[in-house]
This record gives sequence, C-alpha cells and structure tokens, in this order.
Amino acid sequence: MQTEIFGSLHARWYDRWHARKDYQSEVDQLDEVFSQYGPVASVLDLGCGTARHLALLATLGYAVTGVDRSPAMVALARDRIPSVVQADLMDVRLNREFDAVIMMFSVLGYLGTTGELLGALGTARRHLRPGGLLVVDILDGSAVLSNGPMGGFTAMTDGPQTLLRATTGRVHTEEQIYEMGVKLWLISGDRLVEEDAETHSLRFFLPRELDLILELAGFEMIDSAPVGGGQPGPAREWSRLVWARRT
Repeated sequence: MQTEIFGSLHARWYDRWHARKDYQSEVDQLDEVFSQYGPVASVLDLGCGTARHLALLATLGYAVTGVDRSPAMVALARDRIPSVVQADLMDVRLNREFDAVIMMFSVLGYLGTTGELLGALGTARRHLRPGGLLVVDILDGSAVLSNGPMGGFTAMTDGPQTLLRATTGRVHTEEQIYEMGVKLWLISGDRLVEEDAETHSLRFFLPRELDLILELAGFEMIDSAPVGGGQPGPAREWSRLVWARRT
C-alpha cells in the first residue's frame, strides 16, 4: 500500500506545475493511433486526472468520458469535461463499451502488483468493444535502469503564493519500482500556510514482460513508440506509448 497521492494541495497546483507538458502532441499521437487502428469515436480515460487529454480529444470530435479516484482531481476535471466519474478504476462499472480506453501519465505504473495490473486491465477490457484499442503510457524499464534516479528542488510562484517542491528518487530493481518522494510547501508572503508529503511508487516495464501481461489480460500487443512531445528531460525520455487490441 502506498500513501495517499494527489491530495488537495497537489491537485490545485497540478496543471500549473505541468504547464510545459506537451498535451497537444500526446493527443495528436493518440489521434494518429486511433485513425490507423480504429475506427474510434468514443474514448474512456481511466485515471484521467484533471482531464487535459480528454478536453483536447473532445475538440477533435471524440465522445469522451473520464474516471479518477481523487475527489480533488475530479472537481477540477469536471470544469473541463462534465462526464467524469469519481471511482477507483479497479471497481468502476459504467455498463457501456467504448472504442478506445486510454491510461496516460503512467497510470498503469501506479499499480505495483501483478494482481492490481490485471485488475485494472480487466476494467479496461470490460469497457472496450471487441477489437477496441487500449493505449497506455509506461515507464520504459531500460531507460530507468540506464539513467538511475532523479531528484531536485523547484519553486513556482502564482501571485502572492509560492509552491516549493522537493523530489527524491530511488530505483528498486528487483521489484521494478521507481519510488518518487514529493514534499510540498505552500508559502503566502512570508508564511507557510500548507504542506504535504507524498510517495509515488511507479512500476517500470520491460517489453517482453508487458507483452505477456497484456496477453494474460486479453489483449494483443500492436506496437509502441516514444511518447509524443518536444520538451526535454529524463521524464520524457523514460516514457513510452503502447497500444494493444482487445482480443
């Protein structure tokens, strides 16, 4: 079990912190996959966060629905997309099928055990029409093992408030887990007004392992590619987009 993540403080600053994340390029990449391997008209995002991907997909004409377990994230997501459901992706049942299911920003990696992985993929399969597409982004195990852990200290200012964030990284090789510690301090003027600490445990994957997991869950691997986008940095270099078809 990992500590509670994406709490209120993290959620409120999430979009500002990830302002440089190239969501448009990622959605263009999704659109290309959908066009090549579809047809795709409806998309379900499991672990949608603040619904940035869904909002852009909606502008392209897709019918979109999101699911996230964080109440703070869902509240923000509904400002963009009304059709967002607050639920744990392991348990949600929407009683309908979609042409594609996406799980972006390492959602699959947050499921550390094989049982959790298969449970989440089971949810995805249950909500896909026969032949529908599953698209996920993952941490590429080869890149993580080659580059080692990251960490740092950064600050972001918005009006009179400043959010300080310290991150630490640790690679658990045998468990295939990248552990990221996050500490947050919100400063208003010269006063500390709020703070929080989170531990994000992300599983990284190797190609043959992922192919086997997808097969066990009822999917056929199609292909993979580096996640679209131009911003530099190790996080981008570690991320890989994978798409598969429901069998």
